[in-house]
Amino acid sequence: MRISTYALASALAALTLAAPATAQRVEQSKNTQTSIRGQSGGAASKSEEKAEEQQSADKLSTGRKLDISKKARPAIIELQNAVIANDTANIPAKLAAAQAVAQSADDKYAIAINQIKAATNANDLAGMKAGIDALKASSGAEPADLASRYNNLGKRYYDAKQLDPAVAAFESTLAVDANNSDALKMLASVRNDQGRPADAASLMGKSLAAMKAAGHKPSENDYKFAAKVAFASKSPASDDITRGLLTDYPTQGNWRTVLGIYRDANRLQGDSKVDVLRLASAANALQGDGDYFAYVNELVMLGYLNEAKTVVDQASAAKAIDPNKQVFKQFAAKLATAPSRATIDSVAKTALAGPPQKAMDAGNALYGVGAYAEAAPYYKAVAAKGGAAANEANLRLGMALARSGDKVGAAAALNAVTGSQAGIAKFWLIWLNSQG
Repeated sequence: MRISTYALASALAALTLAAPATAQRVEQSKNTQTSIRGQSGGAASKSEEKAEEQQSADKLSTGRKLDISKKARPAIIELQNAVIANDTANIPAKLAAAQAVAQSADDKYAIAINQIKAATNANDLAGMKAGIDALKASSGAEPADLASRYNNLGKRYYDAKQLDPAVAAFESTLAVDANNSDALKMLASVRNDQGRPADAASLMGKSLAAMKAAGHKPSENDYKFAAKVAFASKSPASDDITRGLLTDYPTQGNWRTVLGIYRDANRLQGDSKVDVLRLASAANALQGDGDYFAYVNELVMLGYLNEAKTVVDQASAAKAIDPNKQVFKQFAAKLATAPSRATIDSVAKTALAGPPQKAMDAGNALYGVGAYAEAAPYYKAVAAKGGAAANEANLRLGMALARSGDKVGAAAALNAVTGSQAGIAKFWLIWLNSQG
């Protein structure tokens, strides 16, 4: 079957698609990279995904007519006929002949399109790269078209476990579009597979930022992959990534995982550990005997017996724990000595007139029994005096006001926290903003 000169232009034009739509579809298409998005149970098969990506990538985005030179036209028509017929035996010679007589940018552009198509049909990755490079060299392709083609090529190399060529392809995408979130993400996955988690973390941070800058919400799995490589490399971006995860996906499971990692990574003990566990409790992210034991044990060691008793009683009532298990029964004798509410209120009456620590203790006792609004004035008094205790007091004030429903007051107090408590204050702010 032969094709006329007019048909050549028509066939090329039939592949035309507006650049924004091409870029959007390629960016949104599911790739075959399992370590980032492998939790998507309804994902298409690899072959289906590749077909969809290639179908998008094979469409052009010139938005203009091609002006093929008279000298090159016959050779280009013969090349196109061979590609359409999938005449693999003759395509190499037809391609060489067309390249030899190409004169204009449009000649080279049309030849490159056919070169890419032939290589794609043959699953010839090196041939695809050569064709895309030729398309770029022709100066006829729009950036979005080149980016989508290099990105698709990189994914094919990745699936073939050819990591170095995959890196080159994704870097070619980024040379055209430095903020291509999909290429940044895929390159991060390759770097992680190459044992370079620090590079992967940096790339994922850029990918998430690019997604947000474009007005898109990163997927939950993208956040989780970013957090994984950030923690593996001890990246300082870890906290920002996990805060982003909780801001966009504040599920109980995510709260439990993130706060657990934060607590362990920072080796928190004492009051700092308790403040994280208090947030986990507020987010309903305590689960199982292990979580509740860690919370109750720390409270008992710090002498917060009323709060420990409240935690055990509430968890028991919710059937979250069995208080008769030895792991909790061991605390029974100490919890029985917890002061009554009347005693707490009596001591609190004189606390404001005493030293800051007495007011802090009164606030802690009231917080521990769930009297959050009543605890706030004591923390506020300590914070007002400034000094070393101000950050802890502002943190506790923000926590108490958050639990009492005063979002405005809580935000003001939490935003005032600096120093070592600033990290947990930011997590409390995320929880506060997630409330209705």
